[in-house]
Amino acid sequence: MKYNKPKTESHIVSQTYPSCLVDLDELIFKEDDSLIEVGSEFDNSTVIDLDGVEILRAQAERRNQKSTMDCTFAISDNSKTEMLLVEFRFNYINLQNLNRNKLIDKVAGSQEILGDSTPINDNNIFIFQKDLKAQAQSRLYRMYPRVPNNYVVMDLDDLKSFF
Repeated sequence: MKYNKPKTESHIVSQTYPSCLVDLDELIFKEDDSLIEVGSEFDNSTVIDLDGVEILRAQAERRNQKSTMDCTFAISDNSKTEMLLVEFRFNYINLQNLNRNKLIDKVAGSQEILGDSTPINDNNIFIFQKDLKAQAQSRLYRMYPRVPNNYVVMDLDDLKSFF
């Protein structure tokens, strides 16, 4: 399945919160401005900023913000479309600080926002710096209790090549 910009832009959340439709490179640079030096990785890729959506929803409902993944976007093949949840974890130095409950809360909060208008891909993607990818995979594997098997560690190159 590959990135689908028209389906991302036409998703009900994009239509409801058009200000939260953002360029993926800009979102990545917001998460870690040291990556600006790398240059554009995802040419003209638009995603839904789930943190931004949650801020607006929490304000409108006068409640505390829930945890969410950083973004979502549509991926499609010839027969189906799904939304992919992605979280950027660039600023981790000590991976022992990864918290199972926080990761699970992020996925749950994001699924609540997306609802059931478009199926959500089974995999939840967590992006780490390339040099921490193997360590992050090991940490998620060793968590007790375990995180679900569909929590997938990648780096930006993986994200680009898979989707």
